[in-house]
Amino acid sequence: MKKWKWLSVLFVVILTVSMLAGCGGSKGGSDSSGGGEDDYEKAASAAEWIKAEDLKELDKDQGYKVGFTDNFDGNTLHQQQEKYFDNLCGAMKDVGIVSDYTMVVANNDVATQVQQIESFVLDGCNLIVVDPCSSSGLDGAIENAAAAGAQVVIFNDGPVSSPDCVQLNVDCVYNFGYLTDWCCKKLGGKGNVLICRGIAGQSYDDLAYKGITEAIAKYPDMKIVGEVYGEYNSTTAQTEIASFIAGTKEKVDLVCGESGDAYGAAMAFQAAGLDIPLIYGGNRGEFLNWWMEQDDYETISGVATPWFSAAALFLGIDLLDGKKVPKYMYYPMDLITQDDLKKFEGIDDSTVATSEYDLSWVRSDLESQNEDDCKPDMIKD
Repeated sequence: MKKWKWLSVLFVVILTVSMLAGCGGSKGGSDSSGGGEDDYEKAASAAEWIKAEDLKELDKDQGYKVGFTDNFDGNTLHQQQEKYFDNLCGAMKDVGIVSDYTMVVANNDVATQVQQIESFVLDGCNLIVVDPCSSSGLDGAIENAAAAGAQVVIFNDGPVSSPDCVQLNVDCVYNFGYLTDWCCKKLGGKGNVLICRGIAGQSYDDLAYKGITEAIAKYPDMKIVGEVYGEYNSTTAQTEIASFIAGTKEKVDLVCGESGDAYGAAMAFQAAGLDIPLIYGGNRGEFLNWWMEQDDYETISGVATPWFSAAALFLGIDLLDGKKVPKYMYYPMDLITQDDLKKFEGIDDSTVATSEYDLSWVRSDLESQNEDDCKPDMIKD
């Protein structure tokens, strides 16, 4: 009996010492947040683009709980945006801005994403970041999350019709209209167009399609001869375009995609033994590398790049900290021209060429935007 009593006392002593060491080990600087300079540098080492000063600027030992649901991760852009989010949120956790975070994928299922948002609410998440599966199917879940006191930030594949969240959207109508218009002009305003769409039912697809078709409509001699759904990845795009090619006698002069599909489009025509039409890219390494290998193949490439997941997280923390953030913002497109192409020599096929920013850029370039100018038409009053 005495032996067990002595062991229990020893266990309590060890546990107490361990807790004290854990509480005092990473917080010991003289600044008001309690973090030492080494702590910020160590946390920022999670990725080259993370700045220690940004972590120090935000750190108030807030201990926020964060949930992130991605609509799917079936292409390199989504995989990369998840990595950016994971790196930044992990660094924030290391210094106490975030106490815990969870990342999940909905696999393009609206009901699943609704359940994920509801689970985040039950788990007490202060911030819920969503790359949405649907433009309207999440409205109820977002409303309930907001009512429970959580901040909800939508990004990338929005907009959504809910008025109860902050939205960092992509101006798909402008972006894909610009890319399409550039190609139409290069073709002299005449030719047959194949449109490779994304995923049916997503706002991103609807708006990208609107931008593409409005640009084509300006050229009476440009004719849309077909549409396929490439689901934003080269494998599906190649399969669907190959099927289209096999079933048509129409010559295709231009392929207008919605990102992630350009390399697959090129491979479909190459495998069919046909001349490869004009295709604009979505900044994927596989397409950029293929483009660099071509002789006299001039095109353009552009996409709102995957760092926007980190931007959404920075915005969410500023929201929770009480800073004034517009409800609606647009994230810019990274444009790559023939003159820029050689800058990307050596890029990995699985990488999306992207600009990487920081907290000061988020505040100067995103949080300064006029929300009325960026408000989507679908927002409910």
